[in-house]
Amino acid sequence: MFNNSSSAIPVVEVSDPHIEPHLALRVCMAIIAVVAILSNGLLAVVFLHNRALLRSSYNILILSLAITDMTTGVGLILTPAYVVGIKKFPIPGGIAGDLFCRIVASYYLVFTLGIVSVYTITCLSLERWFAVAKPAKYRAGFKSYRIYVIVIVVWVVSFLFNAPHLFEMELGPSNECVWTAVTEGDTRKVVALIEFLGKFFLPLLITCFSFLSLWRKVRDSPALFKTNKGKAGVRLLRMCALIAILLAFCWFPNQVYYLLFKFDITKMDTAAHQVTVVLCMGNSTLNPFIYCATNSVYRKQFLRLFGFKDRDYSVDDPSSNAKRANKSTSSSSDQLAQKKVKNFSQDQYEECYARTVDELQV
Repeated sequence: MFNNSSSAIPVVEVSDPHIEPHLALRVCMAIIAVVAILSNGLLAVVFLHNRALLRSSYNILILSLAITDMTTGVGLILTPAYVVGIKKFPIPGGIAGDLFCRIVASYYLVFTLGIVSVYTITCLSLERWFAVAKPAKYRAGFKSYRIYVIVIVVWVVSFLFNAPHLFEMELGPSNECVWTAVTEGDTRKVVALIEFLGKFFLPLLITCFSFLSLWRKVRDSPALFKTNKGKAGVRLLRMCALIAILLAFCWFPNQVYYLLFKFDITKMDTAAHQVTVVLCMGNSTLNPFIYCATNSVYRKQFLRLFGFKDRDYSVDDPSSNAKRANKSTSSSSDQLAQKKVKNFSQDQYEECYARTVDELQV
């Protein structure tokens, strides 16, 4: 990893052999990258194979989160200090090299994607809050096209908010990336504090209050959640809350460590710092496994993707709801028709059956 100095103006060449990242770090990052790409890629394929899932606003946000985590895996491979190794990574020259240093080698890409994840989960918590606490406003306000707009806004705001870090690294005269200082002294500390609050702390605080409010509503109104649909909503709520908790757990140490670094209290590239980086990047691998472990809809869709057939239908699966409704209607029609025509002739039975089906459909 690049060995940033804790001085006000850190300038380090990434080609310096003394700052080659430890092999253990590179192995961990390589594993994280591969798992993040494969697991989140499969989740994206699940959504593509079953477009009915995207009729739900929360599934659109979950798909955006999967794309974010998958892109993080790609970003880890492209970042010289993480997988390939600084000495072995070819840095292009000219404008392409300068852009590479500013966007990729400076960690701007992978950590901006972390901001996208934080903001997306905040939106997911608010979406769940409105769905449970304000259902009328939810139905009117959370249309699919609006969720897509929210997703785009989250990505744009995240990249713009982190844009100052694009100027912390540039292509040096010897065709290597070098660090440059954008701020120093008290300004550096103030900017770091604003970044910590805006990118991480306040969004997760909103997420925390949203889920706590929902937990109180579920606790105080148990009768509302005893139906099949209510139980499915609670399971979905637990899944979303678990995603938020794990994201906070994985990212909090790194964000606090970086804030302390800006206050000249900690140093970069220590063993403790590298552990925090592995932890926050490892978060990009967790969500698909959480979905499968806590939600039968995603679990069944993954099984179907690999060729396993499952005839059971879940109450919170849009496509399964239609299948179950058709199956139930057909079964009820048969039973009612047969009861009415117990001693009828075959012609009378067929006439009664057709009439009963029409009555049920109405």
